[in-house]
Amino acid sequence: MTWLFTGFLIASMLHMVEEYFFPGGFMAIMKRMNPAFAPFVNVPVAIVINGLQLLLCVIVIFIGAGNLAFSLSAAALLFVNGLMHLGGAIKLKGYAPGVITGSVLYIPLSVYSFYYFAASGQLHAGNAAIAGVLGIVYQLVPLVYFLAMKLLSRIKSK
Repeated sequence: MTWLFTGFLIASMLHMVEEYFFPGGFMAIMKRMNPAFAPFVNVPVAIVINGLQLLLCVIVIFIGAGNLAFSLSAAALLFVNGLMHLGGAIKLKGYAPGVITGSVLYIPLSVYSFYYFAASGQLHAGNAAIAGVLGIVYQLVPLVYFLAMKLLSRIKSK
């Protein structure tokens, strides 16, 4: 089942290409949608956040089914991220960078991953819940960073 976990990495790389290179524009959209965070949306932050996601995906390839709660947390992250891109496209009433790969790759791959391991009897409700919560927490990392930076900038300006 290594192919499934490898799929998380491949889908993530394709998603990042859509967001930043072809057609790109993710950071510009983020700045437009969240002007309060605009000063903190930059290339170094994008590299760190996306690098952490890629690192998670690589680790998951090696851990695989040995720890499904952890490994499927990557699937949960992709699922939540795909939903976030769909929400962004709805808010923009048009294309949002990442919405295609988020919708076509992230969401189906994530749902299939949970389904596959649940149907095979390897995934139980507790581990599925842990994976889901971890995926949500991972998605919150950039938001917490932006909120913290905004708070620190307010403190410094006083």
